[in-house]
Amino acid sequence: MLTRTLCLAVPAPIAQAVPALEAAAAQALRELPGLQRVLVNRVVRQIPTDYIANDRPYAGVVAEADDITATLALQFEGAAAARAALGGAEGSAFLARVRAAGRVLFMLDSEANVPVALTGSAVQGGFRRWLLLTRNAPTIEGFRDAWFERHASLVKHLPLLEGYVQNLVTARYDASGAPVGHEALPIDGVAEVCYADEEAMNRSYASDARLPLKDDGAALNKRVSTLLVQGRVLQ
Repeated sequence: MLTRTLCLAVPAPIAQAVPALEAAAAQALRELPGLQRVLVNRVVRQIPTDYIANDRPYAGVVAEADDITATLALQFEGAAAARAALGGAEGSAFLARVRAAGRVLFMLDSEANVPVALTGSAVQGGFRRWLLLTRNAPTIEGFRDAWFERHASLVKHLPLLEGYVQNLVTARYDASGAPVGHEALPIDGVAEVCYADEEAMNRSYASDARLPLKDDGAALNKRVSTLLVQGRVLQ
């Protein structure tokens, strides 16, 4: 399965724009072959913290990340299905509807690993701590192995989790949809840490299980942009 994630800057108030994004997603599910489900996220707020190095000012993965107010995650059967669906007339029409609701900042293709299966409200979207990651490792293979194995094993110890999804980035696109390299868009992963609500997340992150996870994150990632999102799955 391949996920194409669109990161958007939607004009405030976000609550008025979300129905238009959900309508575009629902129409895409009817018209785009191979599209299986769409997760529409609205950003509750950004968390401008730099846990990688607390003695330096916050700097996200890319400047555009600070402008994200909504995301659309389109899940296809595979890369070929995504290319066929989004490269045709129906795909162009879908992107036009999305751009009418908000400004596309960039897009990412990714493949998912799910160390903690979704439960509770996370099955239908729900509340998530959503993180864009820039790797510390010199190779994507080194990052993947450390993230999928060592880091995931630590996340599993967090209390109150309703799911943990790791999205390994396989391709990057600029605002126009043109492919770009890692130098232009240095994002290697998207982590989704799922909870019932923000209170549950705060309790979880205040636990002792968070301490080794924080240290490992500093070793794993060079930069991190963190957003709190509320999502809804359409399929």
